[in-house]
Amino acid sequence: MNLEEKLEAYYKNSPIEDDMKKCESTNDFSKIKKNSYDYFYGRDAFLQDYFSIEDEALKKRYEHFVKILLYGNDKEGEGGTRYVILDYIVSKDFEKSLRYMAYGYEKRHKENVRTLNGESLIYTVFEDFNKYFSKEFQEYTDKYIDIINNNDNKKILHKMGRDAVIPLIAICSVIKNNKECDEKYINAAIKSFDVFPNLYDTLNVIASLLDKNEDIKNKFVEVLNNNEEYIIDMNIEIGHYLRLLDYSNPYKAKDKFLMAINYPNSFIFIAKHFEDYFNYEFIYGARDLYLNYREDFYKIYHLVGNDLKNDRNKRIFIVLSGVLLEHNDNKIDTNNLKVAEHVLQTIVNKFTEDNSDRYNKRPAFTTTEKIEEIFDKDKNKLFYTLIDYYTDKKNIYDLYSRYDRSPDIRLETELYYLYSLFNYDSAEMKNYKKFAIDIFKYLPIHLGIRKYIEVQASIGSKTLKEVIDSLLNNKELNITLKEILLSYYFDYAGDFSNYYYDYGGKYLPTLYKELRCVDENNNVIINSVKDELFKSYFEDITNILNDDEFIKDNIAGYKNTALDILRTMYNKYNYENYHLIYTVLENTKRAEVKRYCIKAISDNESITREYVEKMSEKTRSSELKGALKNIIKNWNLKKYGDNFKSIDEALEFIDTYYNTNYEKNIKFLDDIHLTKVLYNNGKLADERIFKYIIMEYMNLVEPTRLKDCDMLTEILDTSSFTNALEMLYIYWKDSNYEANKKNILIPYLLYSDNSKIDKVYPLIKEFAKGSRTVMGAFIVKCIALNGKSYALILVDSLTRKAPTAKIKEVAIETMENVAYLLDMTADELSDRIIPNFGFDRKGEKVLSYGGEAKRTFTLSINNDLELTITDNDKQKIIKSLPAPNSKDDKTEADNAKKECTALKKEIKTLIQSQKIRLQKVLLNGRKWTYDNFKTVFVENPIMNLFALKLIWGVYDENNNLIESFRYMEDGTFNTVDEEEYTLKENALITLVHPSELNSDIIAKWKTQLSDYEILQPIEQLDFKYSDIKEKDIIEDKITSLNSKKIKAGVLMSLANKYDMTRGETMDGGSFCEYILKDTYLNIAVHISFDYMYFGMDANEDVEFGDIEFCEINDGIETIINPLKVEKRFASSIYSIVKSVFGD
Repeated sequence: MNLEEKLEAYYKNSPIEDDMKKCESTNDFSKIKKNSYDYFYGRDAFLQDYFSIEDEALKKRYEHFVKILLYGNDKEGEGGTRYVILDYIVSKDFEKSLRYMAYGYEKRHKENVRTLNGESLIYTVFEDFNKYFSKEFQEYTDKYIDIINNNDNKKILHKMGRDAVIPLIAICSVIKNNKECDEKYINAAIKSFDVFPNLYDTLNVIASLLDKNEDIKNKFVEVLNNNEEYIIDMNIEIGHYLRLLDYSNPYKAKDKFLMAINYPNSFIFIAKHFEDYFNYEFIYGARDLYLNYREDFYKIYHLVGNDLKNDRNKRIFIVLSGVLLEHNDNKIDTNNLKVAEHVLQTIVNKFTEDNSDRYNKRPAFTTTEKIEEIFDKDKNKLFYTLIDYYTDKKNIYDLYSRYDRSPDIRLETELYYLYSLFNYDSAEMKNYKKFAIDIFKYLPIHLGIRKYIEVQASIGSKTLKEVIDSLLNNKELNITLKEILLSYYFDYAGDFSNYYYDYGGKYLPTLYKELRCVDENNNVIINSVKDELFKSYFEDITNILNDDEFIKDNIAGYKNTALDILRTMYNKYNYENYHLIYTVLENTKRAEVKRYCIKAISDNESITREYVEKMSEKTRSSELKGALKNIIKNWNLKKYGDNFKSIDEALEFIDTYYNTNYEKNIKFLDDIHLTKVLYNNGKLADERIFKYIIMEYMNLVEPTRLKDCDMLTEILDTSSFTNALEMLYIYWKDSNYEANKKNILIPYLLYSDNSKIDKVYPLIKEFAKGSRTVMGAFIVKCIALNGKSYALILVDSLTRKAPTAKIKEVAIETMENVAYLLDMTADELSDRIIPNFGFDRKGEKVLSYGGEAKRTFTLSINNDLELTITDNDKQKIIKSLPAPNSKDDKTEADNAKKECTALKKEIKTLIQSQKIRLQKVLLNGRKWTYDNFKTVFVENPIMNLFALKLIWGVYDENNNLIESFRYMEDGTFNTVDEEEYTLKENALITLVHPSELNSDIIAKWKTQLSDYEILQPIEQLDFKYSDIKEKDIIEDKITSLNSKKIKAGVLMSLANKYDMTRGETMDGGSFCEYILKDTYLNIAVHISFDYMYFGMDANEDVEFGDIEFCEINDGIETIINPLKVEKRFASSIYSIVKSVFGD
């Protein structure tokens, strides 16, 4: 697009509605139509184009466009900063053009734009002037530098009023963009404090230079210290300015900036916390300041106490007073506290009608405005309305956890200030304290207990246990341990509201904040109410959990609560009394909870057998009865091992478990002419065996694989058994796929080969078309249960392309659950669905062109893991398949070419994905049994190539390396000394980690690979490894790399190489972490940095943050100390990240 075409585009994309031809034909701009939305988005591109024009006539036409754009705004005089440089283009009068910069967009914004945060657009104006009109800009700044240095400067500048700082911004823009600028700009900025008419305006301008020049910063601090009335507001403004640098972690952004410039501690605290004084970080931050920098604390306390003109400062003063109170410090200012306490009266506003938020209007909950009467049933006629509203589950998320934490909106935020003074006795606090006690009485688990513990554990010198004891021992409150436990689990992980709670970009399962408490030595630690309860009151907690009614009413019905309590008791504390599990199982309707209970009971026969046998007869629930009977059956199966040793053993099992009462469910067998089923020895099988298998599967509600049936099929002749199943399937097909007999499909697909699966698979699409989607979805589940690679690959393909959305949804859900259904891990499932693309055991696939010539081409994968093509006629490798000739079958040749093209792409994708998977194995040490290793790496011709190039290890049950070995092309295994090694059938195999080998063995392995000209597909033997040390960790995070600079492209490559995902996307498409999730160890690794964004230049610097490890339970992440993570994994992650810095 040339410059003239661009001009026409600018007209179209501006507020000007008339076309360019009409606009250029007149100078009477009043006749030109403009829309009311007066904004020109193409300004920057327009300026670049304008200054590149050489043709004067065209330049005049561009200027004509500018005049039309400016018309009308000239009269208002407040068009805003966006018009300043455009006006100068046509007026050539610098000072005149600045009239648009009337210090703001509109009059109502003037005060805001006089602040540090509001001046950014003015800086942009001067940066543009300096860029496009450097000579004129320098003349302008020199003029005002001379005025500042002039003896009459005050007189001249005072005439300009508050607009005097506009030229100061111009001067400061030079310093801001060039630290090494001429000293005259530095000196002018420093002198400005003494000569400009409005000191607060001057402070706001100079604040943008604090990190640019030490002398300017020191002068700024000096002036601020000498003018205490500005300290709070100015530092709040600085805090707001810095939070814009990193929305995801504003506290870190502020700390980094202010500590780097050696800013005073008291000022840092104000900048960090006073803007967000209603956040939990302010509560414990005030305590930490008192413990570590007491004189700075006193200074801030004095400053706030002298400035109690607004509610913000009153609330801040209450918290600071609470710190002094809880530390028995006699410097508490009781007179100013009396003034500040009045702000607590605003709590009443949370119960009066509020229509300020039209999307979330709040009705009135009180007929009295006296705070002590809010919970008085006689004085407040809306008392029950209030209680119903605050205890209604549907209101939980809105009431107790939202992004907007302002005390003007949130009752729970107001409680921070109320509970800060809970232990303060004064006449003025009497009514407020009554309200606090009423919260305990009527909303204990919802608000009272939680907010009290959060505040008291974070503001004073009590340990968390002492805080909990202070509640339990307060007879007036009458709080019980049961209520404290429930306060932790109130809406645990969204059990009531279906919402997780996002605190600072991290999802927590509980409404409690991540508590920053002190220990017995006044050291700050991270603790939780749950951990403290189970640690310090374990016996009392177990008594509570043995209360059947309590479990039934408060635990069993809530998935995440029940799972967390069960895991805590049985996985963490190894609790041996299974009464809790029994009670939960009998009262829960949640499938995940039932699954946990059934597994726990099944895995502990010696403890649970008596219960299972009694309850299997006693329970009226057919589902529970069936589950318990199945447990007993599987226990009894143990005596047979993994299979029946003889037919007699199998018949003994049938004699015990064959139930003639269930024969009614398979009566249809009488209508089928079944072929005879034989034993493996060729003799006729007992008909009860086949009937038992069919009967068991027909009784299922959902497709499931039954171990006893699997064991019975192993004693049967495969051919005769599958023939009988075929007759069964034909019967179902002939009955038009009758829905109530659909379970016939379960054994048919479970015990069939790929040809039978191919026969059924098209029915999915057929049923979907015929509005029988439920049946189609059922088939998907049955195919998945087959468990063989081919079946799983088919289901996996439906997750991407399916005949209906419902089928796709079921396929996705099935693949997510199939690992559990098949009793395998997600990683084992991934092993099963690795395709071989039709390559034979030699790793070759032949494509034919057919026709008279019958040309063939052999595809194979070379040493570089790339697809190669061999022309079999010419016996040479070719780059691509040739075009078909007259002697080829064109259709067959075209199909071969298409298949080859698709294979190239698919194999490349597979190789890349398997590299990533094997890299993860190197880190996490996931192991294969001998049989699984053969299936994955020996029998699959593509994975076989990986097996040949890597060094493997055999491990014992305690994860100790027994021997390292290499798989050879002839199918044998070699040691490092090139001796043949025999793998035992019970061997556990994984990639050996270099940390497990000494330097001599690593050198020998490298030599062996070199001799065989083998290049490793992943970095294994050359992997650089270093241990994590205690000194690398602060607050359970690896911080030793914090603040180091790294190129964005390096981080992107790291994330891509290890299959990391981006963290939460924020405003403007930015993100501040990469996440690596390991499903084998159930660990999530969060690698944080300042921020990156989509389309970021790879050479741009990024400041690195921390490495954080989190345990994953049901999608809930809990931070864990890196030293408690599997050492091989944690140290490998650390080493990988560390290596990109060149360390």
